[in-house]
Amino acid sequence: MDPIFDTKPQGAFAALLADQDLAHLQKVLRRSLSCDLGGPLLPPSYWRERLGAITRQSHLSHTQIQTVHRLYLYIDAFEAAAAMPEETPDAPTVAAGECASG
Repeated sequence: MDPIFDTKPQGAFAALLADQDLAHLQKVLRRSLSCDLGGPLLPPSYWRERLGAITRQSHLSHTQIQTVHRLYLYIDAFEAAAAMPEETPDAPTVAAGECASG
């Protein structure tokens, strides 16, 4: 039997992969949650899972951790804004993770 090796990237290569993943997420996460098409392209839970996977994948630098936190805050702000009722008192309440059509 062959021993099972840990195939996680390590060192500088792992840092590079994390940088690339985070740069990609910074671009697409904001666009996905922008509600340009009447709703988020992917739900906030998907983005939380992606960020969690990057965090578990390797040891992140301080700067990378800050980027992850900023993205989590962006998701939190999106969910909080989606959960708040419209300015008008008779407007329907938007459920968390959904965009108001307008």
